[in-house]
Amino acid sequence: MTEYIIVGAGSHGLSLAYHLVKKGFGKNDIVLIEAKRIGYGSSSRNASRYRYHFYSKENIEFALNAIEYLKRQVKELNYNSLLIRTGYLWILENETDYNVFKKLDNLWRTYNIGGKFLECNNYDYLKFDGECYLAPQNGAFHHDYILYSYYYEIKDKISIIFDEVKSLIVNNGKIKGVKLSSGKEVNGKNVIVTAGAWSGIVLSSIGINVPIFPEKKEIYITEPLKYFIEPLIIDSSKQIYFSQTLKGEIIGGIEDKREYKFEEFSISIYNTIKYLKILKNLVKGINGLGIMRGWSGYYEMTPDNSHVMGYSNSWPEGLYIDAGYSGHGMMFAPYSGKIMADLVADNYKNVFIDIFSPSRFELHKLINETLVI
Repeated sequence: MTEYIIVGAGSHGLSLAYHLVKKGFGKNDIVLIEAKRIGYGSSSRNASRYRYHFYSKENIEFALNAIEYLKRQVKELNYNSLLIRTGYLWILENETDYNVFKKLDNLWRTYNIGGKFLECNNYDYLKFDGECYLAPQNGAFHHDYILYSYYYEIKDKISIIFDEVKSLIVNNGKIKGVKLSSGKEVNGKNVIVTAGAWSGIVLSSIGINVPIFPEKKEIYITEPLKYFIEPLIIDSSKQIYFSQTLKGEIIGGIEDKREYKFEEFSISIYNTIKYLKILKNLVKGINGLGIMRGWSGYYEMTPDNSHVMGYSNSWPEGLYIDAGYSGHGMMFAPYSGKIMADLVADNYKNVFIDIFSPSRFELHKLINETLVI
């Protein structure tokens, strides 16, 4: 019987496996199970940004720890993750936006991450003369280099199975392993579900309800231009966000509220045209610019837009989860993997395990996070 079964080979599953390997565990101890391919879900379908600036104290404090760990971690990994500080710039279209950010700025200053209000025309490429809010501490990285740094570091040191987990196996109140779609059973003392948007489905196989729901999101990338947009720009009123890659492509997306459900990974021509139209109404000098490519993926949403990690006391012994990051998962993966490895291997319970526990949904102790981009 193996010690640890990790369900899902995205950034969180790979980070967990990586940190367990660092603790001395190996092929006989760790089995990583993936239904499709490495990074199939949200880990390879995101915009690769990091930020400290959230609405809730819980997520701010988690981000403060997670990003400092991210900065240390990328120095340790084999591939250059292209971590760069670029800032986030919110366009404040109305008095309501301004008042919200005035309140948030006061909160952020208590954590030494206050930004500044400034006229948007300081950015001469923006077609907006009103107020903006700059948070200069935030930035970008390249998700694939983090993802595959983890994978190539551990792939020969653990066991990896490509198959779908159909159900968890429980006996006498303890986890005993998983049953695969091939009919094979893998026995293990601990099962950690890191399956992103599919995590709720895995847990529901034994009647556990964790409210994690898939919300399809699309990202669009233009032809490259000379690099001139440094921050990630967010305009909530126009429901768009965008920035530039170091190559010069303008990358971003629009708000497109959908029913929570699994859908085909495709992009909408209508939304692509809408994104480009809004972009050209906000940015000078890009008439004639075309979309080069795009992709879609899932935000793994929870009722309070915050992640779920650890376990519930009502669960079978040895069952854990790390999922539900509501669009914030990639930047948190290195730190979350360490927290989970410390928990399952050393029984060390980081303070965030209780804060983001799945038990909060049963106890009605939701985290009030509204600043989802």
